[in-house]
Amino acid sequence: MTVKAKQKNVWLVCGDDAALVQAKKQELIRRYFKGNPPDPTVFDGTGSFAEYRSALEGQSLFSSDTAVVIQNPFFLKRALKKDDEKPCAAFFAGLRELAPDIFLVMTLDGKPDKRTKAVKGLLDFASLIECDYLKAEDGAQHMEEYLYDRGKRLLPDARAYLEDVLSQWSEISAPFLETECDKIILVCGDEANVTKALLEDSLTDYMDQGIFSFFDRLLARDAKAVREAAPRVFTDQAAILKNVGFLAAQFRRIKMLKEMDRARTRPAEKSALLGMRSAWQMKRLAAQARQVTEKEAEDFLLALFEWQYEQRLGVGSGELEDVLLRFCLHRRTGVMQ
Repeated sequence: MTVKAKQKNVWLVCGDDAALVQAKKQELIRRYFKGNPPDPTVFDGTGSFAEYRSALEGQSLFSSDTAVVIQNPFFLKRALKKDDEKPCAAFFAGLRELAPDIFLVMTLDGKPDKRTKAVKGLLDFASLIECDYLKAEDGAQHMEEYLYDRGKRLLPDARAYLEDVLSQWSEISAPFLETECDKIILVCGDEANVTKALLEDSLTDYMDQGIFSFFDRLLARDAKAVREAAPRVFTDQAAILKNVGFLAAQFRRIKMLKEMDRARTRPAEKSALLGMRSAWQMKRLAAQARQVTEKEAEDFLLALFEWQYEQRLGVGSGELEDVLLRFCLHRRTGVMQ
């Protein structure tokens, strides 16, 4: 999240994380009016410059405090029409002189085009908050800090588990993570430590998508559990692509680790090459690798690649479940084909 403070009572809050945009909008209004804000006038993608000015100038009979919210204003979503240039300039001039008991916050889904005249003009004086999704590597840190501030401590194995879970997400919303933390706190009760087992029980299926427990069952060769869970993990094409990619990445890491062990690679170099950010992640990967031979990992990757290739060509008749179950049965038969 990026904050650039200029005029105290005119703000633009924008970004891809829609939940964070809304949360910051509410926080700005509450803080500006010291916890006792007036009911705001809200324009949701509607309104004209004249209507905006009228809302800002109108005052309640009982209080001079005024709050106005303009969501997705038209003049920030596209270039100004020629007829709108003078009204926009007059509107901005009025905002620069806005009385201190009047507060305006504008929100925008996504990022504004800073090349346009209206955006340039607004950002010349307005304060700005850009609400981006968290990076995968920052998600676990955000949750750990949120929990710590509320008297809970993530144990190392729980932290490593969170890093694994969040590494699979391309879009990580801070408010969503905080909601999950609130659930974790409730489950903890009076217990101060957050364990990996507690996270596995308390995190929503939506958050971990079931792929982590599924991967553990696959490594354990639990064919019955794999068969029952597969329809819930590989629900649609998007989930198939993402979760097959996860399985392939994990088996590639296992194969790489075994190759490096054989070559007696130094621990620090192993961690760097495998993208491991903590000792607990490395320890977990080593434990997973002990359940699979290098040949089994290689055979599974090859079977997965062949299945994907046939799917792309539209010539394959086999199901993904067949590939998974053959791996489970391999320990008994010694053959994976």
